[in-house]
Amino acid sequence: MIQLSRIHPRIIETLRTSVEMTDAEVVQCWGRFELIHFKKKDFFLKEGEICRLRGYINEGCFRRYTTNMHGKENILHFAIEDWWIGDLESMGSCQPSVYNIQALEESEVFCISQPEHLRLCNEMPKYFSLHEAKEKRFLYASLKRLTIAQAGTPEEKYLLLARQHPELFQRIPMHYIASYLGIQPESLSRLRKRLVKKEKKS
Repeated sequence: MIQLSRIHPRIIETLRTSVEMTDAEVVQCWGRFELIHFKKKDFFLKEGEICRLRGYINEGCFRRYTTNMHGKENILHFAIEDWWIGDLESMGSCQPSVYNIQALEESEVFCISQPEHLRLCNEMPKYFSLHEAKEKRFLYASLKRLTIAQAGTPEEKYLLLARQHPELFQRIPMHYIASYLGIQPESLSRLRKRLVKKEKKS
């Protein structure tokens, strides 16, 4: 049985405040998951594989990306503690995924199979509510990123990321941030310097 002390404080806070889980319910629920350790650069999922597991990040950071025919990577988003990872389309259709999900640092992920996840949703309404809330949050964030990516400037995308997840800039190499923004690392460096000068003037 998973010990409460093994679960990240951010997750505990989410479970207590958003779905009002008691400590006993947290232990009961998370005891259905397998806690898997990922080394830096390990893959949770590789392009071409069928996704078999849902993952809930206990500790660590991951990137989701695709690779085009020329081998160029396109980072779609990052995920840290208290976020789900996986590919629901691949899992639901049993078709190979088009995504890579890779650890950017030493990480721990609570993993659960689709059948076990569905059983847990039926047996524990609070868990179902948590999952629904997280799915909506992910969908809204994805739509916002898509809108900014299509119409926004690199500066607007950078500021959105900095406002929503400032901690990522301390945890993720700048060349990955640049890839996420769709610019070269040199351009990101110039952008950061320009924003610092603008902030000093204001």
